[in-house]
Amino acid sequence: MRSSLGILCVLACCAAAWADAAKTGLAGTAERNRQDLSVVYVDYSGPAPDAASPYLDRASWQVYWSSGSDGPLHRIGIDGVTIDPHSQMPVLQLRLSGETPPLDAKWTVLFAPASALPQVIQGTTPKGGAEPGQPLVPPQSASGESATATKASFFKPSSNGGTPDVSLSASFLAAGGTKPIYALEVKGTVVAAKSPLGFHPGLSADIAINQNTTPPVNKTTFSPDSITAGLAFKRVLYLGSLQEIPPSAPPRDCIVCGAILQMNLPKGEFSASDPSSNIVFNPTATLVLNSWQPGRHTPYFGTFYPFFALEAGNNLSKPSTVNKVAVHFSNYDAIVRGVLGADAVFAKDTPDRTAQIFSITGSYRVRLPAFDEPQVRTFHQKTAVTLGTNARHWFEGNINYSPWSFKYLALTGKYQYGELPPLFKQVDHKFTIGLTLQANQTAQHKKP
Repeated sequence: MRSSLGILCVLACCAAAWADAAKTGLAGTAERNRQDLSVVYVDYSGPAPDAASPYLDRASWQVYWSSGSDGPLHRIGIDGVTIDPHSQMPVLQLRLSGETPPLDAKWTVLFAPASALPQVIQGTTPKGGAEPGQPLVPPQSASGESATATKASFFKPSSNGGTPDVSLSASFLAAGGTKPIYALEVKGTVVAAKSPLGFHPGLSADIAINQNTTPPVNKTTFSPDSITAGLAFKRVLYLGSLQEIPPSAPPRDCIVCGAILQMNLPKGEFSASDPSSNIVFNPTATLVLNSWQPGRHTPYFGTFYPFFALEAGNNLSKPSTVNKVAVHFSNYDAIVRGVLGADAVFAKDTPDRTAQIFSITGSYRVRLPAFDEPQVRTFHQKTAVTLGTNARHWFEGNINYSPWSFKYLALTGKYQYGELPPLFKQVDHKFTIGLTLQANQTAQHKKP
């Protein structure tokens, strides 16, 4: 009789534990943070647990991992359990201690409070990218190689609301009474994956072709209006420790989480339509602010990157005519400009967060010359060329949509206004529709 009562008590406890588990929904999924492998997220349903709940007691949790199905089990210590403040629904955040397992390890989370039966949650390999406020670079293995880099591909699709490393936009205008006008824009920086110097060497280019050509035209040309290109040295810093790979994740509520430094030594500025060329030294700094995301499980991202730069150099060649107008640039020699601006992106990713479906981007630059530089403006087919130190503005906005789950190709609507070096020809409120190829370099140290 006593044994029967004991069995009934055990069954009652099991039923209560099962009912509690079903209510809280801990049998869902557990996912590791791709950019900080010492953080594990566990799905939780129902009201958020209070401070006295066993769900927030690190003694109630155990994490085990193995290198394969037949490998030995390793237990990982847990520093603490908190509620993820960036998720719309309650998500428990486990902070692991000690040596963390590699990204491809088999791992399991065990919830084993003293007052209930244990629950086993099978860990899943993270499919998404960086979380808001996580490190600016992928974690590295003991050999120094990125644990998340894909060696099979040089490029990967843009995602997580970041600006692409490289992009190529093309469009053309076809209408009666004019030859087709083709427009092409290439932007990007490609750097080496490794560097003993801290700064990763590579190439940077910004090429604009036929950006200010307006109909009618009687012949098809493909002459660059503005080309800037040169050798680049790039480095990504986490401001918490001024190291490329921080010892732990930065605070999730950080405002300025890092910086991207780039040195262009030297950089050439060219215009082929009206031959002119400059050579400039161009250090730049981009601040990485904490990205905005409605919730950890949502595919929407918003990012904002303030930009600062210096352009200093000398003019190498001076045109005698610009748009068939005689000019005199004898006093145009030294070049010193301050550059201010910002980049902003709002994007929606695919469900697996490996590529962007839709994005709205904006880029603004204002150049402030210290010495007189040319400025070319055309109104009603009449060209005026002046020399001065007035501010030179440039803005570009894009709406990109990748239909049918295209990962690299997007339909693009583009708006441009302003002036680009070397001659600062005005692009006057130009709207174009075309195609854009955009990608991130797989091995490059990236911002979030």
